[in-house]
Amino acid sequence: MSTNSKSATWTSAKSSLSILAVSVALSLFTTAYENSVIPLFASVPTLKYLSYVVHTSTAVAVITPNLSSSKILLILGCLLLLAPHTSYWISVHAARFKDPIYSPLVTHALVLAPVVYFSVSLAMSVDPTLALIVLAANALQLRPLLMLAFSALSLDAFRNNVIFTALGCVCLAVYGGITVDVGRHRANPNARNTRSTVALTAIPVILTVLSSLNPALRSPTLVNSIVTPYNSPTYPLRILNSTQSKTGVVVVGEILPPADRSSIPLHSIRYLRVSHSLLGGVWIGDLVATLDGFLPLTDQYNTPLGDSIYSAFVLQEAVRLVNSTPKGRKGEWSNALIIGLGTGISANAFAQHGIATTIVEIDPAVYDAARQYFGLSDPGNNNVFLQDARGWVRRRRAMVEAEDPSAIQYDFVVHDCFSGGGVPEHLFSIEFWDDLKTILSPEGVVAVNFAGKIASDSSQAILVTLMRAFGQCRAFHDHVEPISSEQLHSQFVNIVFFCSPSPTPLTFRPAVEEDYLHSYLRRHILSSLDKREIHHPQIGDSSIWSATTEEKFVLTDAHNTLNTWQEGEALDHWKLMREMVPDVVWETY
Repeated sequence: MSTNSKSATWTSAKSSLSILAVSVALSLFTTAYENSVIPLFASVPTLKYLSYVVHTSTAVAVITPNLSSSKILLILGCLLLLAPHTSYWISVHAARFKDPIYSPLVTHALVLAPVVYFSVSLAMSVDPTLALIVLAANALQLRPLLMLAFSALSLDAFRNNVIFTALGCVCLAVYGGITVDVGRHRANPNARNTRSTVALTAIPVILTVLSSLNPALRSPTLVNSIVTPYNSPTYPLRILNSTQSKTGVVVVGEILPPADRSSIPLHSIRYLRVSHSLLGGVWIGDLVATLDGFLPLTDQYNTPLGDSIYSAFVLQEAVRLVNSTPKGRKGEWSNALIIGLGTGISANAFAQHGIATTIVEIDPAVYDAARQYFGLSDPGNNNVFLQDARGWVRRRRAMVEAEDPSAIQYDFVVHDCFSGGGVPEHLFSIEFWDDLKTILSPEGVVAVNFAGKIASDSSQAILVTLMRAFGQCRAFHDHVEPISSEQLHSQFVNIVFFCSPSPTPLTFRPAVEEDYLHSYLRRHILSSLDKREIHHPQIGDSSIWSATTEEKFVLTDAHNTLNTWQEGEALDHWKLMREMVPDVVWETY
């Protein structure tokens, strides 16, 4: 092989590796960027137009003139080193406009798009034809794989920032190397050019370090979780714990009572947050109150805890009031299964009623938070499973069918997997309910929580699928105050479906004092159950039970459009969360 041929082969290989490196780095940046803004925008608003921004920026870079590689590397280095700050602060200010479409879109345009544009320009400057092939194959396809890797490794926001900084340093190092190499090959190189290169390379690094040291520019994110509790300097807000886990950033925080209580309408609460969703919370401080002055529940630090801030968890406890089954009539519930723990309100109640409770929760950080900060009692050995419920239920079904003596059938199941504006569709398919029905006693009851709008496609689909699986269901809303029919249909509502495979129609006994567990909220919710019922025609008209409609709405593993139907509701939920608590709560994690 001739020298020229070897040189051409080496040049081609070097170009291919360079373009592949740019493509992988771009996917890595996009993944880290996505992870960094989801706590402020939630998944659906973040992802709605993210791919469009990537494709548009790529197209613009392809059709516009390219700068030299060295200039592109310098610009990319600066953008990447500043990304930990720009991704946070631009998201913060954009989210304050409370628009789930344009707020993340503005952030994508100002933070993501420039990096994509200059990355593609860099690849095009190496080899335009090869760049188009590689970028088309890898621009977004690697992102899902990297997201899985991030989740498996529990990469936190700090490591997202490390990725930004590392990529920026690599760009500046290559820029410095190229510039110095060019200077050496000049006829009359001089030291001034080399010094200028070093100075230009050092400027963005120095600016990044200074911005990190400046408290006014540093973002109040997981970096500050090294010292807990973290107290906000601008708001009566305290972060007790902040952890990046399988389902996102998990935060336990408190909105403290201000000196002037009229200035902050919502205060004295401890909340559990995952990503951009509140999984639950309790009242604290002066707002802890119990019936008959009974001693309140406490956390592991003996802090008194009050009622739940969400009434849906208490409404789920109405599963104990079912009296149309043999065990219900006798009040002899012996075991329960909870899928989706939250703060553990229902689990604690069942334990206080002497019911052995098994917990299946996908996120270990949620379970740890419930135990440490929300007073969840120890469920006992072999009663906690920190894994996805789909696989767990399938394995339990196999054990029941094999007549394994260790496999029990549950008297009732509480299924509450709502988070981030929606529910996981794989836990609402007919196949999942069929598996669950196998580990439920023949006269058992399932309580399924769903949040959304009544008569929406998603609420109709869940009701139709549950009816197909169990044969009978009744639905109730959790509003504390009376609500009109118009409000019921226009507002975001928590609905709890009670379903059973029993041939006997579901009925509920009146609540009595022992059901309240010294709780004002339980007394209010459980004693007014008959006023909370949502009748099936309110969720879907009479044609909902036709063969055509069932074909559309029955959710199966092969045909499941629940995520698509929930997109609009997820956007509404984001706005609702922003209205429920102040911006600073979402901005501090």
